[in-house]
Formats: sequence, structure tokens, C-alpha cells
Amino acid sequence: MLISLLFLTACQKEIKEDGSSIGGNSSDYQPTSAGSEWNYSSTSVGNYKIVSLGTDSLINGLQYYKFDNIANGVSVRFYVNKANGVYRNYGFFPAAAQVIDLIVLKDSAIGTTWTNTITSAGISNYHKYTVHARDQQRTVNGKTYNNVIDLDYELLVDNPISGGTISAGTGKNYWAKGVGAIESNYDLGFFGVTIKDTTRLISYTIH
Repeated sequence: MLISLLFLTACQKEIKEDGSSIGGNSSDYQPTSAGSEWNYSSTSVGNYKIVSLGTDSLINGLQYYKFDNIANGVSVRFYVNKANGVYRNYGFFPAAAQVIDLIVLKDSAIGTTWTNTITSAGISNYHKYTVHARDQQRTVNGKTYNNVIDLDYELLVDNPISGGTISAGTGKNYWAKGVGAIESNYDLGFFGVTIKDTTRLISYTIH
């Protein structure tokens, strides 16, 4: 999940604000209560903070919760939808110059898989996720989290020369119930671009 936050920047067009207040829910994998915050450390972008605004927006008929990603004094808005165990991130993807809507988590059985497709300039890339394990324990920065979902990630891209797709790297994502994203690891490379990142949750406050 966390790599998607590196891709998403503020985009508030096509959004109808209704200003309603949202409460938290410790029984799912993304709390949304106002003022809740998560502090992360990333090996590629440094430290940043995610803050829940506690309000929602109607986007394409779906309810999305507002979050801000704050790094180096700059605040970037993105949106999260959660419904029926499916979690989405919505925002602007600069590399593709378009708004994207990514499914970043499914609270589903082991082996469940899904793929997000992003197409730009006629070339598509495919973000494939698979539920590798669930209801696990994982220790991050000395803190042990329960009820963790472990996701495998693979990036595939169109091969413009020979056709088909080629693997451009893999990663892992970990989500803890009642907390949110706690860790991610990526080792990606395509068309001369290399992305290696480990992001870990440092601290959090859920209101």
C-alpha cells in the first residue's frame, strides 16, 4: 500500500464535498476518526505523517475519507474508500498524469488476488496483489501487531518490443487490524528506473 502514497498527490477536482463527520472503527484495517495520525519512516523519501481529517467526500458515487500526507512541511490530500472489506486509494498519479483509483487491500481469504491497471501513453502497468497470509503477528520497530494481513505485490509492465508483459519487481505489504498499514518493502526496476524502499510505521494515535 505505502508505495501508492508516493504516487498520489492532491487532486480535488470531480469531488463533491458533503462535510459529514466520520467515526473510527477498530474492527477494520483503516481507521478514519478525525485527528488520527500515523508517522512513517521511508528509506526513499524520509519521514512523513498521515493524518485523518474525519470527513468524507462523494467521488463517482462512492464514499471516500479524506487524509493528508504531510512531508517536509507540504501537505498532500488523498482519499480512502472502504466497503465490504475492500480498501481503495484515490488521487492524482503524476507519472501517468491522471487520476487513479487503486485497490490496495482486500480483507479476504489467503490466495485472493487482484490487479490494478494504469495506462499511460499506450503502455500499461499492472499492480498485482495476493493475500499471502492473514491473522498473523508482526513486529515493526519493536512493537508487535496482531491480526496482520500479509500481501505479496508484483509489478508487471507491457513489453513494447516483443509484446506481452514483463515482471518489473516485487514487494510486500503488511496491514494490522485497528491500526492500518504498518510496513512495506519494494524492489522494482523498469525502463531504467529503479525503486527500492522500505517503509515502517514509527508511531500512531487513533482517536
